[in-house]
Amino acid sequence: MGLVPESEALQMIKMTLAGLFSTLILISGCATATNEASTDPAAGDEFAAAWDAADAKRQEAAAVGYEWRDTSKMLKKAKTEAEAGNTEAAMKLVAKAHEESADAIEQEARESTLWQSRVPQ
Repeated sequence: MGLVPESEALQMIKMTLAGLFSTLILISGCATATNEASTDPAAGDEFAAAWDAADAKRQEAAAVGYEWRDTSKMLKKAKTEAEAGNTEAAMKLVAKAHEESADAIEQEARESTLWQSRVPQ
């Protein structure tokens, strides 16, 4: 008998894989980013789309009461880095914020049922 029922373990695996997949998509955009100021509007559009996705994920985590402490700080710093032309640093921060929010949502889903197993009978 394991600590987590099989169906919950499968759900956790699926959520983890979904989070990893989302992170890989964001990181793949980072591979083409440069640390130099860019006048290319596409770079700004790519950052804006990634930032919007990360902020939406952060809001989703906040809606279930599990937003992590530093996620919004990372997003603010990412905007500052992007405005300074540090696209690579900005994209890394956005990817990290997105990953944290996905992890927070996963944590809420897991803890919503597992807390009961920690209460002494």
